[in-house]
Amino acid sequence: MTSVTRQRAMQVLRLVGAPLLLGGVVWLAGPRAIWQAVQGADAGWLLAGLIFATLGNASAALRWAELSRWLGHRVRARWALAVYFKAVALNALLPGAVVGGDMFRAWQLHRDGCARSAAGLSVVLDRLSGLWILFALSAMALFAGAGTLEMNTLRHLLHVPDVWPTPLMALLALIVLLLLPLAVLISVAAVAGHRAQPGSRRAVAVGLLQRPQALSQYVRQAAASLVVGFFSVGALYCAARAFGVHMPGWLIVVTAAPIFLLSALPVSFGGWGTREVATATGWAVFGVPPALSVGAAAAVGIYALLQAALGLLPMPLVRRPGDIAHGG
Repeated sequence: MTSVTRQRAMQVLRLVGAPLLLGGVVWLAGPRAIWQAVQGADAGWLLAGLIFATLGNASAALRWAELSRWLGHRVRARWALAVYFKAVALNALLPGAVVGGDMFRAWQLHRDGCARSAAGLSVVLDRLSGLWILFALSAMALFAGAGTLEMNTLRHLLHVPDVWPTPLMALLALIVLLLLPLAVLISVAAVAGHRAQPGSRRAVAVGLLQRPQALSQYVRQAAASLVVGFFSVGALYCAARAFGVHMPGWLIVVTAAPIFLLSALPVSFGGWGTREVATATGWAVFGVPPALSVGAAAAVGIYALLQAALGLLPMPLVRRPGDIAHGG
């Protein structure tokens, strides 16, 4: 199969597969049951979820701006916010989940004067940073669930031996998650040394570690992603409460990482279908009716659609002299 054929096959999968996937989960959950869940949803919790989702994307935009500045290109907060919410609109309306919006951000940053490689790298690192801390948040949430019935169910589902204490596993997972990216960069850079070919992954790792304040930037990205993750998971928590999902808060945090990861796969429109399947499947294990899960997951998708309007924010196109920084 040629690359062109594979690309066309992926396009067909996105255009046809995503609606079928969403239709399938709606059919399994029951359209009437979902409609009843929507009618009974709490408007206050839904509004709170929208606020959390909006603050999450605004925080993510500022995190991306900080990362771009560290990579050598100064951007203003207003510019980053405008571009980021335009990317949110593209993610919500076009096939490919987050791919379209991420490409748009990289293109706009390059158009603004940033080197093409740095522009692409800023988006990749920004996306990975968000997913990285989401899983770290899940590890933190495990501490709160130690000894609960839901934790026993989760341990049984994952075939965790009884002799392995939950707090210890949570601590080890948290340490690994927080340090693994840095350890990988250091290992790759150490192996590569000065022999890395320009433009290779090894050269990228060496370059990142050699940039000024690399370690402090690592910490700042983790802290910024923690804020973004708090608001993103908060939006899912509010949507769950709006539809009467009574899962413990810590368990919603634990399940948020795989839900958001699957919704980011480039096989759907704005995560529709994959997000609902992941939520309904993950929460069904803990006794949540599929109709409530699908309703909560759909609410998160609607939050993105509503925020698409913020993509109309005016974006400064003319840069001032001296806005481009070649340092850290």
